[in-house]
Amino acid sequence: MPEDRKQTHAVEEALAEDERTKGLTSVHSKAVGGAVFLEGEVATREERDAVEEVVKKVDGVKLVRNRLQVNPDARPGGWREPHRHEE
Repeated sequence: MPEDRKQTHAVEEALAEDERTKGLTSVHSKAVGGAVFLEGEVATREERDAVEEVVKKVDGVKLVRNRLQVNPDARPGGWREPHRHEE
């Protein structure tokens, strides 16, 4: 659905712009009908909570399923390129 793609992009943009989450490379999101599913790894519980907080503030997000795993060995880095969606 085009709306789901727009929502996923909005979530990725919000995460890329927030100081607490912009360096996380192992966070993946997918929006489906107002729900956002988060998967991947972060280094701390604080990062996990920050990702969820940022996503909840995105317009149109009704539900967040946070499946992020805390792994102290997760490496921060530059934010990955947003997903390119085929039409």
